[in-house]
Amino acid sequence: MTVGDDPPVTAAEGAAILARLARGPHGGSARDASLARTAAIAEARYRALVEQIPAVTFMASLEGGLSDVYVSPQIEALLGFSQEEWMSDPVLWFRQLHPDDRELWNREFARGCATGGPFRAVCRFLTKAGGIVWVHGEARLIPDESGRPLLLQGVAFDITESKRAEEIVKSSLREKELLLKEIHHRVKNNLQITSSLLRLQAAKIADAAVRQLLRESQDRIRSMALVHEMLYRSQDLARVDFPQYVRELVPQLFRSYNAGGRVRYRVELDEIVFGVDLAVPCGLIINELVANALKHAFPGDRRGEICVRMSLEQDRYWLSVEDDGVGFPAGLDFRQTETLGLQLVRTLTEQIGGRLQQMAVRGTAFVIDLPREGR
Repeated sequence: MTVGDDPPVTAAEGAAILARLARGPHGGSARDASLARTAAIAEARYRALVEQIPAVTFMASLEGGLSDVYVSPQIEALLGFSQEEWMSDPVLWFRQLHPDDRELWNREFARGCATGGPFRAVCRFLTKAGGIVWVHGEARLIPDESGRPLLLQGVAFDITESKRAEEIVKSSLREKELLLKEIHHRVKNNLQITSSLLRLQAAKIADAAVRQLLRESQDRIRSMALVHEMLYRSQDLARVDFPQYVRELVPQLFRSYNAGGRVRYRVELDEIVFGVDLAVPCGLIINELVANALKHAFPGDRRGEICVRMSLEQDRYWLSVEDDGVGFPAGLDFRQTETLGLQLVRTLTEQIGGRLQQMAVRGTAFVIDLPREGR
């Protein structure tokens, strides 16, 4: 601090000023005229400043323990204690600190002392009337010429209203999360009911081709229901753990086609999290390609394997469904097929901005690359 052309106040002089402030405007006397003049001007300026800002300012001497405490008059509005009560009892602040927050305060104070840097904490204080006030406190240690801590100086802000607003927002968010969970739960239940109705309807149809169509529709509905089931179980109501989703979807398809005895499957996916807008179409694409392989790649008693892979490379996802079965019919362009499954794969791939390719391998392999979310 400087006053006009006066020299800056040293830590020792600051301690003397603090002692004057703690004793009041008429307490004690300076050791010499220069210090008295500096202290008087600094005190006047300090009082004018700290008594106008919307916060509590405090200082304390660390000589011989916590002593010569000064607290600005705003303390009465904050906690109900008068300035005189506060300054006459150097440990009153600790008694009014909420018991559950004392350990936090001690840890932060110890950290600040160890590092020599400022320390800050958000804690609850008990008012004189027994209420609770949230306070954001920041303080720093001021050393003397030898580096030994001499003064503790800080400021405390009342953040009770902002904390209340924060709790209201959190409560509203919890309500919305519960509502969203319920929505996912109901969507899943409705899709499962639809799947069950299709199953019951299929049981009454003699035509095997029609029964197969209804079963495929069931699989598609179950793949969508699985997304909502996972979201309902998840802590993140907007994102799906896609590898886990695929690890549940593929066995579900194998059970539907009773293919577990002679056809194996492998699922190799990077740790990828999708929003619903990508999880549902990608799940349907995998559903169609795996189902297509189960229906056509392994006729009779042929054995083999289906592999589902997905990886993230730079800014694109790569999804592939590959089998080592009999292969795609020679001369047949998958882009021109009229089957509902491959039409659905092509349409969904376009909707998510991807590119569908058929790779030349032993058996059949479809590869889709699509842009990373948010790019």
